Amino acid sequence: MADPAQFGHDRLAHLLSDRLLSVPRFQRGYSWESSNVTEFLDDLKIARHESQPYFMGTVVLADDAADPSRQSIVDGQQRLTTTAILIAAVRDRLRELNKPEPADVIDKSYLRTFDLEEEDDVTRLKLNADDVRIYEGILASQTPVDDKHPIVACYTICLSHLKEVAPSEAHYRDLINVVTHLDKNVQVLLAVASGLPEAYVIFETLNDRGADLTTADLLKNYLFSQSKTYLDHVEQQWSAISSEFDKSEDLVKFIRHEHSSREGKVTTRKLYKVLQSSIGRGQKRVRDYVGRLDDSLQPFTAIREPDSEFWGRTDVDVRDSLLAFRRFGFESSMPLLLAILNNWEITPAAKMVNKIAGWSVRSWFTGRLGGGTAEEVFSDAAVAVSSGQAKNQNHVFEALAKLIPTDQEFRQAVISSGAVSTGRAKYLLAQMERQRLALQGMNSEAQPDWSGRSVSVEHVLARSSTPSVFSSPADYERFQAGRDSLRNYTLLERTLNRKLEDKPFPEKAHVYQKSKFLLTRELGENAAWTLADSDARAVELAKLAIAAWPYK
Repeated sequence: MADPAQFGHDRLAHLLSDRLLSVPRFQRGYSWESSNVTEFLDDLKIARHESQPYFMGTVVLADDAADPSRQSIVDGQQRLTTTAILIAAVRDRLRELNKPEPADVIDKSYLRTFDLEEEDDVTRLKLNADDVRIYEGILASQTPVDDKHPIVACYTICLSHLKEVAPSEAHYRDLINVVTHLDKNVQVLLAVASGLPEAYVIFETLNDRGADLTTADLLKNYLFSQSKTYLDHVEQQWSAISSEFDKSEDLVKFIRHEHSSREGKVTTRKLYKVLQSSIGRGQKRVRDYVGRLDDSLQPFTAIREPDSEFWGRTDVDVRDSLLAFRRFGFESSMPLLLAILNNWEITPAAKMVNKIAGWSVRSWFTGRLGGGTAEEVFSDAAVAVSSGQAKNQNHVFEALAKLIPTDQEFRQAVISSGAVSTGRAKYLLAQMERQRLALQGMNSEAQPDWSGRSVSVEHVLARSSTPSVFSSPADYERFQAGRDSLRNYTLLERTLNRKLEDKPFPEKAHVYQKSKFLLTRELGENAAWTLADSDARAVELAKLAIAAWPYK
């Protein structure tokens, strides 16, 4: 049984003098910006002048079985590295002021020590591959070769600050006071774990701000710490996966949805602990998990990219559905989509994507996609697909039944719907247009691409209409309530829509008749347009909606 974690207090510089520390090779490099360094130095300056201790948060270390002489830094890398760079700058400033003896003592006490076995100096703080060359160059008093590196920027700021602290040899004791303060008064809460997995749990428990590590960082570190002989393979796969995401939170979303697609809903807050439990310990389990994650990457990115080569394997057109997921933000359905694309043949899976888009539109109109209930239902359905229990459309429908409104419920929701953004309205009206063309036995292929910039959403009754246009104040209030709803929208080519929006309806009608959109041309057949006409149009649009997004 592993030894329990040890907790206590220590001082920031004393950690450097008392231990040999290392940054895990898979942990991100030094990343403090100039503002972070300046704030750190200013806070230390105030604390020194007031002769006050200064608390610098939590540091989490882990014993390293691969190198028993060192402890790995799980939390505190940025602070410890900045402290070491500041001490190196103090050493160099002392040398500039012709004080080599205290400079050498500082170097041997906090930065480097002599190893009898190696018969050479070794650094007390060993950084990862991204930073080690630059950092050790500074320790060796070499001129930095990369003046844009964050470590070089930090050193430059520290040295400039110290020249203000000690502008001449007469002030050299003030430099020694900087180090003494770091060693005696800059306090931290220290946790030392018996291994990396335990250390990551401690970090998450103590530091819920995630200042140094994100959920993705935590998971990465856990996976790497468990992968052992598969480390190079796991590291390579993880790097390929994470490079697909510009933001860490997007990577976390993917990881969360992939997990939910197999094992049910999990919140972002609980994700790391749940994944630890789900993956378990052992290099093969980690290898298999990262492999599953990699397998899910292409379908996940394809869901967000209608033009992905992934969809070239089927004749089923999913473009409009994928654009709907994006425009409406149908995030809760993502686990189910992943499960279907990972477990079904591509053609039935693509057909199911279209069905899920339709059911999501129905649910959105009736307000059933809000809160956590929808994601739980979609995730449960995803688990049924992944486990093989849900094998076809009927099975999935049964799993989602509580979210999908009946035709009557859907009809009423469309008729009474309120404001809709123009981006969403374009999609909704385009699908209704297709149903209208189908009823007339006409082909929709000649339509302009509704998703392109060449098509706009036009207000039938001018958005700028004033009370004088209406017969009563009550009618004007009704207009304002429905001004930006589907009943008062129509699709129109931008070439026809120039300077049209504020025109009275008779002038609009003449232009509508030139449109390639059938629903818009039909509007143009009216000599006038009233609120009663808008109400009647809402009913007709609801009929088309039921056909466009069928119940089953």
